[in-house]
Amino acid sequence: MLGVADEFFHLPVEEKMKLYSNDPSKTTRLSTSSNPPKEKIHNWRDYLRIHCHPLDKYAKEWPTNPPSFRF
Repeated sequence: MLGVADEFFHLPVEEKMKLYSNDPSKTTRLSTSSNPPKEKIHNWRDYLRIHCHPLDKYAKEWPTNPPSFRF
């Protein structure tokens, strides 16, 4: 899983942006998070959120790139 995640985050920005959303109700989304007013040390994080269970419900929403992301 870590290898596939590494491949995903090394994709071109245009490819990753297909999944970008700030909508917390989306079950598959790429987003970014930071909270400078509450942090002594700033922690900028990009994350890919995917729901996995049950697979038959959520797998169709997963990224198609990199191809290894699909099972």
